Amino acid sequence: MDAEIRPATLRDLPSLATWSGQVNAVFGPALERDDRVLLVALANGRFPIGHALIDLSGIISHLLVLGGFRDQGLGAALIDEGEKVLREAGVIRSTLMVEKANDGAIRLYERLGYTRSGETAETWPDPMPDGTVQPVAHPSWVMQKQL
Repeated sequence: MDAEIRPATLRDLPSLATWSGQVNAVFGPALERDDRVLLVALANGRFPIGHALIDLSGIISHLLVLGGFRDQGLGAALIDEGEKVLREAGVIRSTLMVEKANDGAIRLYERLGYTRSGETAETWPDPMPDGTVQPVAHPSWVMQKQL
């Protein structure tokens, strides 16, 4: 897949908002901070097809590749770029969380050198069959890697 990965700008947010529900609550505020870097993967250098949020304390979160572009190495490329950002900031360990039920992501992270170091239950709003949105706990692994 020919994709450019770079730090996001405010101009990327409207395109991201067409498919990512994190723009208003997470990505917009992150772009206003000095301790966060939002990475975007752009198809043909123009339309965002993936993202990862890098917290310069060592946390990689919100990794997502748009459905039709998965299994082409973009997730690994976003993690690799996120790790570079962290190393440049002097961070020596990267941490991420992944749902225990997300076998594909767990395999990716393990292949990239991450190991399970604990567990947690992340809670975020999920759409319900009746159209409402409710907070739901998602049991997750905490995974880490020395950089």
